[in-house]
Order: sequence, then C-alpha cells, then structure tokens
Amino acid sequence: MTASATPATDPRIAECLSLSLPRGDAAYRVDLHVPAGEAPVGGWPAMLMLDGEGCFATAVEALRRMSRRPDATGTGPMILIGLSSPDRDPQDRHRERDFGARGGASDFARFVEADVIAAVAAHARLDPRRLTLFGHSLGGYHALWMLAHRPHLFAAIAAISPSIWWDPEGLRDALRNAPLGGQRVLLCVGEWEEELPPWQAARQDSDAVRNRRAERQMVARARDMAALLADRLGPANIQYRMLAEEDHASIISAAIPRALRLASAAGR
Repeated sequence: MTASATPATDPRIAECLSLSLPRGDAAYRVDLHVPAGEAPVGGWPAMLMLDGEGCFATAVEALRRMSRRPDATGTGPMILIGLSSPDRDPQDRHRERDFGARGGASDFARFVEADVIAAVAAHARLDPRRLTLFGHSLGGYHALWMLAHRPHLFAAIAAISPSIWWDPEGLRDALRNAPLGGQRVLLCVGEWEEELPPWQAARQDSDAVRNRRAERQMVARARDMAALLADRLGPANIQYRMLAEEDHASIISAAIPRALRLASAAGR
C-alpha cells in the first residue's frame, strides 16, 4: 500500500490521498473532508463512504449545510472519507470481487481496516470509536457484511438500497451469529425499488424490469433485515426507512442527510 497527500482542487476537501489496493490490479482513491478548527477530545467522528465517486461530493455539500445548525439538524462536524477508484467504471466486476462474499470481501475488509483507516488517521484526528460505514446497492450489502464480519470496526452502518439478494441466506446467518452489541443501523430503500414509477411502467421493457425487481425483492428483504437486526441490537438501534418516490438511483441524495445524522450520533 502506498499513500501520498496532494493538494485538493476543491477547497471543501482538506486533502486527497492516493492509495493502492494490495491486490495488484486496482488503485483506490481516498478523498477526505476534514472540519475546520480544533478536533474534539478523542477526535472527530467519521463516515467512510464506499463508491465515493458517486456520493462523496454530495455528502460534503450536505454536511456543510447541516453542520451549520446542529441544534436543528442533529448533525455536527465530522470527517468524511470517500473511497473510490478513478480508473474504473463503478459498475464493473471489481465491485462484485471487493464487496461480494463470493469474491474478495475479506481481503477488501482487511484493506479498509489496516490500510485505509490507518492512512486517514495519519492525516486527520478521527475517533476510532465513532466510525460509520456508508454503502449503496452492492456497497450497502457489503456494509451489512462488515457489520457481521467486522462488528468491532464501525459503531454505525448506513446500508442504502442494499443488494441483499446477492447472498440473502449467508448474510442473514452471519448476522444472526455475529457478536453484535451497541451498533446502530440505518436501512433505507426506495418506494420504487419493487413497484415501477409511472414513466417506467409505460416502457416496452417494463415486464422484464418488473420481473427482475420481483426476483430481487429489495423492499421486502430490507424490511426483513431490519426486523432481524432489531432482534439482535434492539429496536432503538435500528432505523428502517422506505423513502417515498425514490428508486435505486435517486435514493442516494435523499438518504445522505439521514446517514450524516446517524454518523453524528454514532458511538455516543
């Protein structure tokens, strides 16, 4: 793993780290947003965002606005960490290898724990007891996988439209048997992830889309997962939100403020 700090072109981002995933064919980028001013005792809370190329900038802008009024928004300053690879399409097979249990999820988890978090800690004062992991789609599946297999690492998990269909039985079994205790989980899914919105229902390929969604059961599986986690962690530690009129793509912007609020309270 190599790491280097370079000046950021966006003044909202404190610095940019360039990391290499120790698997030989991928180079992950780590973007940091570090609050101005002196860190609190123990360090800043932090939220690590998988697929950062698609959500980090939105989260930075949302955090800038929300943290101005923490009394009203429930969100204070924190470190944001965007983990992404600029050299690949985020929809290619690397995500399946890194995030999926049938691929290299364990190697990727070790990379996050041993390399990414350590590199961020070398450049900013973060509180390791107040880390939140944010993931969408297959990244949301991996966030839940991390809860099951690395429960000590993150105080909170924001799983947005998680692709639980990837390995539903394996994920449920792992979470039933994991040594959980005290973690908080936000589980969001869009209203239109099983039902089609009006404009999509009118398309010629609507039957194929409807069949695929019926097979994946995004809403039903998210709801069932929330119930399982409420049994393991207690209902007060689980937030299940079905967001009205959102689909698998649009939900990210709607979910980010909720995830920032979760991360602000994580570990308290």
